[in-house]
Amino acid sequence: MIGPGELSQLDWRNPWWLALALQPWLTGWLLRARRDKIYRYADAHLLPWAMRGSLGATSGKWRNLASMLAWLLLACAAAGPRLPLLTTPEQQAAIPRHEINLMIVLDVSPSMLAEDVSPQRLQRAKLELLDLLPRLRGERIGLIVFSGNAGLLMPLSRDEAALRYYLTLAEPRLFEVPGSNVGAALDLARQSLLAQGAGQHGTVLLLTDGDSSALSAPMLSAARTAAGKLQQAGLPLYVMGIGTRAGATIPQTDGGVLEHDGAATVSRLDETYLTALARVGGGKYTGVQDGGSDWNALYDNGILTLPGNRHTAEPAQAWQELYAWCLLPAWLLLLYVYFPLNRLGSRPDIAGWLLAGMLGYSAGMPTAHADDTGTARAAYTAYRSGNYVEAQALYASMQGYAAAMGSGATAYRRQNYAEAIRQFTTAMLSAHSPAQCADALYNLGNSYFAAGSFGTAADAYQGVLKLRPRDTNAAANLALTAGQLAAVRKHYATIIGIPGHRGHQVGGELGQAIDNQRVTMDNDKEQTGPEVDLSSRQNTEQARLRSQVAAASAKQHEPDRAYPAALKKLELTADRPAQVQKELLKLDAADSNAGNGELLPW
Repeated sequence: MIGPGELSQLDWRNPWWLALALQPWLTGWLLRARRDKIYRYADAHLLPWAMRGSLGATSGKWRNLASMLAWLLLACAAAGPRLPLLTTPEQQAAIPRHEINLMIVLDVSPSMLAEDVSPQRLQRAKLELLDLLPRLRGERIGLIVFSGNAGLLMPLSRDEAALRYYLTLAEPRLFEVPGSNVGAALDLARQSLLAQGAGQHGTVLLLTDGDSSALSAPMLSAARTAAGKLQQAGLPLYVMGIGTRAGATIPQTDGGVLEHDGAATVSRLDETYLTALARVGGGKYTGVQDGGSDWNALYDNGILTLPGNRHTAEPAQAWQELYAWCLLPAWLLLLYVYFPLNRLGSRPDIAGWLLAGMLGYSAGMPTAHADDTGTARAAYTAYRSGNYVEAQALYASMQGYAAAMGSGATAYRRQNYAEAIRQFTTAMLSAHSPAQCADALYNLGNSYFAAGSFGTAADAYQGVLKLRPRDTNAAANLALTAGQLAAVRKHYATIIGIPGHRGHQVGGELGQAIDNQRVTMDNDKEQTGPEVDLSSRQNTEQARLRSQVAAASAKQHEPDRAYPAALKKLELTADRPAQVQKELLKLDAADSNAGNGELLPW
């Protein structure tokens, strides 16, 4: 309830609309002018006949009063009465933003492809950065990547979507020179932050595997010197180690592992080296951990405590709108004034009519719910019987997560992969739990795989593994997708068939394990929508791909070179953002050398 004290804080959004309350007086004045004309028009004994109905439906003292009150309430509703929800000074205090420049330095050297952490060092580092984004409180973020050289991939910005995009391009292939030049990366980070001008607070966040055994003595010394310069410039260095002490071998693009003197090279996380580097840089070190404790140490208890350019933003005032309280009594008063039955002498209970209408609406809601349930059952029955056109039409008439999952499944069955991708994306966005989101991502990965977008499919499977780390289906499908990506890169000019594997065709079968044992996605399939079953396409798909491989091989031996030329044209017209970024980094390095080491405008 609203008390007298709260009414003293009443505010009007558009107070000029209160002039609408003058409408009854304006109408009365017009009617009076009309009545005066009628008085002059007719004789006295004809006035009752001439005046019949001339004053409108509002004739009568009570109806006139009800009309004035109704228009007053309508005027109040239009003016927008409201009360502030935040009333105390403590509640109205502005939330301070942490105005600081955060430069992220990401190691993309070949050793970051080791898999001693799940799913891979480089992928794990990217996932950790994505977990950091929701914690940010207004910091400007930039991204520097390094291997044998270092380059600025993303300048400082508050656009989190830009960081998500550039993280997809952060790969070892950006640099032709392998290695781990930490010193060059830290120097570039310092120059980029100092280029923002004096008085701007900043810090550096380094994510690397820190394998000091692979670094020469001059490179180790250069890294420590660069960290010391950061501290002198007032730019603390925070380090997150990606890897384990046990380490792992470094995979190669040809399927083998990096070897030295005939033995496999093992890359290990050197926490002692990274801890010392963070200490010299005036910051902290922590190793990558599950559950967010690593960001609690580095960001919550580290970066967030740094002094920044704090400012007090204007408070975002929330209001309790009161216009609805004016509309209902105004409607009842207008019914009393203009309801036709009143003119005939009957006295209907208007409140009774209103109550009957509300009860009728409430009674119709369970029926609608029952209709939705019946539609879901009919759609699922049509899907199970193979009538995918009818099933998709039924699912399209519904809304919510289950409807999107069902529409995506039927679209996939019809090999309409673009529609399946759209529906599964909608299901992922409307998911109410991590389990539902993982199911939608799993279906989305299979749809992208079937459409030939292996890179996007791999991202979807990685999202599943982040939500369900023990999902064997997603892990097997991710491995299959990685194999497809490697094969495409190695034999770009030929049609690649899907080799034999333990999983199922096109990324495995949704809701089905590698050993053909069903995996239950939801308890009530009729409510959540059917799964996409890909195993029925396996034999025909394999036969089709084998025929394509054979045809391609035969085509390549023909004298006509039209087919290889077409493939070359396709290669030249393909969008390769990673290659573009690689060339841009080369230009940046050349400009920096031409400028005697000074950082030129990005």
